[in-house]
Amino acid sequence: MAYINTYLQLYAAIVMVIMLVGNLFGKYHMDSCRKLFYDLLGFDIVMLLAGSADNYVLIRLGDETGMLMHAVFAGISDFSYFMVLGLFTLYVDIYAKGGKGRADGIAYVGAAVALAYGIFWFVSDFWGIIYTQNAVALTFGPLYVAGQVGGYVAGLIAILILFRYRRIYTLGEKIGFALFVFIPLLGSIFKYVFSDIILMPLLVTISIIIIQYFIQISRELVYSRQQTEMAKMQTDLLLSRMKPHFIYNVLNTIYALCDSSAEQAKKAIVAFSQYLRKSLVDIDSHELITFEDELNHVENYLMIEKLRFADQLEIEYDIREKDFLVPPLALQAVVENAVRHGIEKKPGGGRLLISTYRAEGAWHIMVKDTGAGFDAGPDIASITEGKDGRKHVGLYSASARLKELCKGSLTIKSRPG
Repeated sequence: MAYINTYLQLYAAIVMVIMLVGNLFGKYHMDSCRKLFYDLLGFDIVMLLAGSADNYVLIRLGDETGMLMHAVFAGISDFSYFMVLGLFTLYVDIYAKGGKGRADGIAYVGAAVALAYGIFWFVSDFWGIIYTQNAVALTFGPLYVAGQVGGYVAGLIAILILFRYRRIYTLGEKIGFALFVFIPLLGSIFKYVFSDIILMPLLVTISIIIIQYFIQISRELVYSRQQTEMAKMQTDLLLSRMKPHFIYNVLNTIYALCDSSAEQAKKAIVAFSQYLRKSLVDIDSHELITFEDELNHVENYLMIEKLRFADQLEIEYDIREKDFLVPPLALQAVVENAVRHGIEKKPGGGRLLISTYRAEGAWHIMVKDTGAGFDAGPDIASITEGKDGRKHVGLYSASARLKELCKGSLTIKSRPG
């Protein structure tokens, strides 16, 4: 049986090495998710190679040296297995965040449990208290049942993370992640039936292959489509930031202030220059920025508009949360839309409110205006799609960036008046 275990794990290791090399040379976009996936692949390869070497040693060497080498290779294989489980808990959590930022505490708890049990199994392999193995059969030790707890706990935490983000994952992602959890769990049950065949490393490998082909590759295709679409929008978005009538109005306002208030004119020039610099620098950025930075940019824009509209534009802030990240220019696009298409079109102007709060495990930003209003369609596409078939790139880009960079969404509610 040791021959079968040796060749099965060696073959699986070769397959995973080919997969890892293919990923490394594939020039995929690199984020926290892909880095964790490469770590998963790396530890899986180590687990398989060590397991194969372990069974080979059991076949060839039966003396004291052979048993010591068996303990070393078995310990490395067992430790790598638990590292794969721990990394997976981090992977599913960060995946839900769009591959950005850090995992939440519960994911790190799962990783810590897996690490602790990996060390426990590595040490126990020198004492045989969890299991012992020779070239013929595998025998369970007195702490075998206790040794299984860590895997079940890590798997349970992964399930909790999946349930927590169930509304974010697609159906295919849910199936792929669930299979990663449940296939090894079934393997731990089959151990009692097929005790001589080492199934767990092979089942974990199958689970990683499922993630590669049904999640990672699918995610890369979606990313490529998004990049193409975003690239097409950048030119239109740049032009929208540089609309001549807006620039002329701002310059005319500054010109008038030069006679009435030189100090206000200086402030307006500073705000306008910062607005232009931020708009042009961040227009093609695919990195999240702090909400505070985005809010500062919006404040520069609103300061300029306040100079233009005076008492016809009333601005209020209710910022309860600001320690989070947002796509650059996303809030600015919504605020600009509210001013230009809401308040500016209503006789007498109106009031603009920007507020933030946290609810149901997510950060919410609300932009509310008392402007002219409009008939809001059933979804964002109906709102951003113009009658001529062209998209209103400001809101469309904000919606796309939210979805792409942080798994967010843009919801618009409005009515005429």
